[in-house]
Amino acid sequence: MKKSGWFPLAIVFASVYFFSLNGLGSLPLLAVNFLLKDGARLTPEQLAYFQAVTLIAWVIKPLWGLISDLFPIFGSRRKSYLMLTSFLAAAAWLILAYVPDPSVARLLLLFMTLIYMAYAFQDVVTDGLMVEVGQPLNMTGPLQSIQWAAVYTAMIITSFAGGWVAELAQKGILSYRVIFGMTAAFPLLTAVIVFFLVQEPLRTHPERKAELGLRHVFQHRSIWILAGFLFLWNFSPSFGAPFFYYIVDTLKFTASFLGILQAVTSAGALLGSVLYGLAFSRFPVRKFLWVAVLVGVLSTLSYFIYFIPWLIAHSAALKGLALVMNFFLGAAGAVIFLALLNLAARTSPQYAGGTVFALLMSFYNLGQMGSSALGGFLFSRIGLEPLILLSAAFSLLALFLIPYLPTQTASLETADIEAQ
Repeated sequence: MKKSGWFPLAIVFASVYFFSLNGLGSLPLLAVNFLLKDGARLTPEQLAYFQAVTLIAWVIKPLWGLISDLFPIFGSRRKSYLMLTSFLAAAAWLILAYVPDPSVARLLLLFMTLIYMAYAFQDVVTDGLMVEVGQPLNMTGPLQSIQWAAVYTAMIITSFAGGWVAELAQKGILSYRVIFGMTAAFPLLTAVIVFFLVQEPLRTHPERKAELGLRHVFQHRSIWILAGFLFLWNFSPSFGAPFFYYIVDTLKFTASFLGILQAVTSAGALLGSVLYGLAFSRFPVRKFLWVAVLVGVLSTLSYFIYFIPWLIAHSAALKGLALVMNFFLGAAGAVIFLALLNLAARTSPQYAGGTVFALLMSFYNLGQMGSSALGGFLFSRIGLEPLILLSAAFSLLALFLIPYLPTQTASLETADIEAQ
């Protein structure tokens, strides 16, 4: 593909992410939580189990990569699966819109799990196409910047609209049939955009090249070092849940203010994603990650401002400082996150990008899961402030792997494949 031909696919990437579960697709999720809480009368533990089951689709993301990389439909490994998953998500939302009683927990669990699977599969296929197109053009960084700029734009919208929709549903002003039906339109729009704009590069037996790439790439130490780095990056003990209780119960932050904070964070992240695409994607990877780790440590330590007695006594000043801090934390977090995504994309083999990219990001997600579990275990033993300090210290562990990370585009199988 010529470098000038990337623009239609950039529109596709932005659209898929804008309408994804990270974006506008999350619009009904808060309303669904209230439906489970008030309609199905689930306990907090049961709601947690419900959410855990639906997230299985993201844990097994490498499976979706294997399917799309190795089993094309009518010769298509990307366009066909993007449309199929879009139709599956739309169909599931529409079925939920017309079931007699949407508060039946088991029914909701079945269809929400299908919806999550469709979106997770779509996410993997999109990333595989991004790797396949972006690597030869050296544009994986800018393309991911476009994807996540779309996500953060949608998150700004859903930060306000999601709560409004849930409140209207609680009051009976807006029916769940309308909410689910409206949400079904988002994947249908994605399918239309994919149909008209996605043109896959014509290649002979791409699934064979993908198989060769997978056999070869997993023998390379750099893949596993990167996987370990992504795991360690997220494995610092999480203080998110205890901190949430602290700012609500002690600092008296209201739900509406927390929504504003989320919107401000998303606005900062939007700026960060744009800056990454324009400038930071060109920085040397290892030097950038050294700085990123140190910035991450400072960002964690910045949460100690919420424990300063004078600020606690002056709520308006604390809230103003929180807004400013969240904006900059959102921007810095987006730049660092995109740097990690770009490194994973550049390291993934071109013909098997869906599988390897999904596998690498699974290690990233696994670190996040371990972080939550470890944080919950430690909080009751050491308290919130020591936990924040320990989380910052854990972040430094990732520094030990930076010298061993791959730095070049690692379509490691390319030479072997061309020789076949």
